[in-house]
Amino acid sequence: MHKRLSLLIALSLAAPAALAANGDWTGWYAGVHAGQGDSDAEADTTLGGAWSSESQALRDEVAAGLSPGLDASGSVYGVQFGYNHQFSSGFVLGAELDWSKLGIDESRSTGLTPTTTFPSLSYDYGNAIELDDKLALKGRIGWASGSHLFSLSVGWVQVDAQAFAGIVSNGNYLKAGSRSETLEGTEIGVAYEYDFGNQWSLRGEWLMADVDPLRFDTGYLPGSSFTSPAYSESVRQEADFETLRLALNYRF
Repeated sequence: MHKRLSLLIALSLAAPAALAANGDWTGWYAGVHAGQGDSDAEADTTLGGAWSSESQALRDEVAAGLSPGLDASGSVYGVQFGYNHQFSSGFVLGAELDWSKLGIDESRSTGLTPTTTFPSLSYDYGNAIELDDKLALKGRIGWASGSHLFSLSVGWVQVDAQAFAGIVSNGNYLKAGSRSETLEGTEIGVAYEYDFGNQWSLRGEWLMADVDPLRFDTGYLPGSSFTSPAYSESVRQEADFETLRLALNYRF
């Protein structure tokens, strides 16, 4: 994340020094964007119920197996619409509404793996996450110098998210759970935009979204040899994500 932010700042500083004569950023604009999205998607699993009768070492191993950090990534594209007002000092205030289609996803399955505590007991852990439609409304503050605009943004964001977790043992312990939800949170960003002088501009932007986690419990699957006493697994799946994108805007 920090490497990408540093790259964007470096690109901003390396922008052409020449300033366009018509560098007034006041007005409405609309455009499209595309880029790359990433999420660490860390999970945290709490064991309950009959797990209390098992050894602490086994509980720790199972909880860790169901709590991976999924390195989710994928393409991002969408549209934006906004308004900027530039003051005589070069100070710029604005607001922007954008919609993005996210292809950020990842899944994994460990395959049956012997436990350290009881080598004769093996578990297969499975996890998945998918981030889809995103909607954001942000305020923007910046400084303009002719054709160059440097800005920071912060505001509200929501994203459609899905998560899955499952555990299978060689003793026919079969459980899985999932959750689909629209999550809300805060998005911050930093951007550099260049005005071509013909109502078109190009923006490079880094964004970080901090959203609520997904929470769900696993349930016994048909055919499981274990149903009673009840073992329980409660999953807390993080869904924070970042994007690095280019946006092409037309001012009117």
